This record gives sequence, structure tokens and C-alpha cells, in this order.
Amino acid sequence: MKPQELEAKVKLLAETVKKLEARFTRIEDIEAIKKLQRAYGYYLEHWEEENLIGLWSHRPDITLEINAGGQYKGWEGIKRAFNFSGHYTAFGGVKQAPPEYLHILIPTAGIVDVNPNGSDAKGRWYGFFLGALRRSGQLRALIGCGIWENEYVKEDGIWKFKKLLFNDIISSPLDEGWVKTPYLANPPHAETPPPGPGTNFQHYPSGYIFPYHYKNQVTGS
Repeated sequence: MKPQELEAKVKLLAETVKKLEARFTRIEDIEAIKKLQRAYGYYLEHWEEENLIGLWSHRPDITLEINAGGQYKGWEGIKRAFNFSGHYTAFGGVKQAPPEYLHILIPTAGIVDVNPNGSDAKGRWYGFFLGALRRSGQLRALIGCGIWENEYVKEDGIWKFKKLLFNDIISSPLDEGWVKTPYLANPPHAETPPPGPGTNFQHYPSGYIFPYHYKNQVTGS
């Protein structure tokens, strides 16, 4: 093999390794973001305030929006949004959800896109929900589904939430179903007053399509 041929092969091999390294890093990033999203659901299930807050970046532009509750901005806004002091019972100073409380939120069908810079990403998910929550003074079995359109940021090698946006499609009493009762609103809590208007959320049966963060992967439109 001539020196020129060997040099060309080495160069090609180096380029291939570089591409594979970039691809491997992107796969790792996507898996880390999936784990972050799943962890959010587990922590929310048991009102683990500190664990929930710990999933967020400290950037000043972080936001949280859930349904029509308005937009919470910045680190102090996130802490206020996840203050469950009006929900739990205290046992010996330990914050704990009542035993009859149930809030299972399952992320599925996730589409995660990492930006070429490798430090920002967006993700769209369905969130399926099963719950036992108090509504109008009585414990109700609820079933629901919504869509997340979230943004994430990588800081010091760790993926964190930058923006969380969740729109319920249905949140219905299990015994009535979503055709009869599409949405049973969560009552407002004094400790987290609505911070102001946010995204225009709409529920079933409006036909509303929550905007996609991505283009069609086939047509590019």
C-alpha cells in the first residue's frame, strides 16, 4: 500500500470514529433526557418537592406551565409551583401525601431532539394519568392524558429541565368517562396563586392540536 493510500484510509477512519462518537453521545443524551422525564413523574407521584426542584436548571429563563394555571418563571417561581404545603399531612415534620392519594403520571411515545450544539434539546410526550384525588370534597378516581412539550439544557454534563409545558387533553372521573365529563379541573391553591396568563391550553373535545416542536421527518415541512 502506497503512503498516500494509507494516509487516505487513516483519515477516513478518523472521520468515521468522530461521527460514531458524536452519534454515541447523542444517543446517551436522549437516554438521559428520557430518564429525567420519567423521574419527574415518580417524584410528582409522592410530592417529593426537593427532588422535583432538583431536576431544574438555575437559569433565569426557566419556566413551568401546567394547563391554564399560568406560567411560573425563574428559580423562585419553580419552587413556588412545587410547594405542596396545602396538600400533604405532616407526620413528625416529614412531608407525606395522604395514603388514599394516588397520582400516577406515565410519560410515553417520547420524541426527543437534541440540537447540534449538544447542550439544548426538546421533547414531546404523552402523559397518561391515573389518580385518586379529592374533587368537591370527595375522593374521586380519575383517568387522564395530556401532552408535554418540554425544553432541556445540559449543564456540566447533566441534563436538566429548562421549560416544562403540559396540556391536559382529558382529566375525567373514571366512572363517568371523558365523553360525558372531559375535564374535571384541579382546584386552585392559595399557596400557588396563578402568576399570570400563559399558553392557550384547550381540552377535549376542542380538536386543538398542541404545536409540535419538530418538522415532519419525511417531508421536512
